[in-house]
Amino acid sequence: MIHAIRVIGQATVLGFAEMGRVYTWRTWTFGWLLRLLCQVSFYALLGSYLGDPGLTRFVLVGNIVVLACMESTIVVISLAGERAQGTLPLLAVAPAGHLPVYLGRGVQWMTTGLVSSMVAWAVLPPLLGVPLPWPRAAYAIPVIVLVLVSSYGYGCALAGVALRTRGVEWLVLNFAYGIIMAFGGTNVPLSVWPAPLRAVVEYLPLVHGLQAVRGILDGAPAGHVLAQVGAEALVGAGWYLVAWLSMERLVSVGRRTGTLDHAG
Repeated sequence: MIHAIRVIGQATVLGFAEMGRVYTWRTWTFGWLLRLLCQVSFYALLGSYLGDPGLTRFVLVGNIVVLACMESTIVVISLAGERAQGTLPLLAVAPAGHLPVYLGRGVQWMTTGLVSSMVAWAVLPPLLGVPLPWPRAAYAIPVIVLVLVSSYGYGCALAGVALRTRGVEWLVLNFAYGIIMAFGGTNVPLSVWPAPLRAVVEYLPLVHGLQAVRGILDGAPAGHVLAQVGAEALVGAGWYLVAWLSMERLVSVGRRTGTLDHAG
């Protein structure tokens, strides 16, 4: 276990080093972060045009929390790159195993997702004239962290598709968080959707976590909030299980058929 944790840590260091080749602190802050803040503001302002302050806050909170999910799922791109660069076979035969690297490969995106959502949480509500009820708003921060973690497992699971089929990683990534933004209660209440669709959405990350965040802000009973937090944790654990089974299957079949290289 200690060795696996060390490998995850090394994979995390690699991820941050890779990210440092793409962004400087200036380009990340004034490029990527500013772009995310503008995205959240755009949806919130659309809600304000309808003249309903409650709807404006609903949309604003939903789009701030969804940043955590969106950035966590970028792990799809990081993991798909292992096959494109030809390093997946090396991971499969390494003594440490492939799973620790697999789980640590995109931790940098969880970190930036946390920073992005926290900056938006602190800055955008007062800036847009929709202040959050502090200190209750601070109690929602651990729930946003839980959304980050559960969404990362979701991204790792969907990365199995990108690892099996070359050139689809961006399609998978956009599908991964796009379906959550559309149906997960970010911009419209879940009650809008038909019951069969709501039943499916229950198994996506963010959905229960976002309901818990809204419950905290609205002063809902602790039992309701804790039930939603527990459901979010269970959903996240389920996606990590899917990710583990998917990667094990990919590697075992690849070893047997010789299809783990970048051309496989």
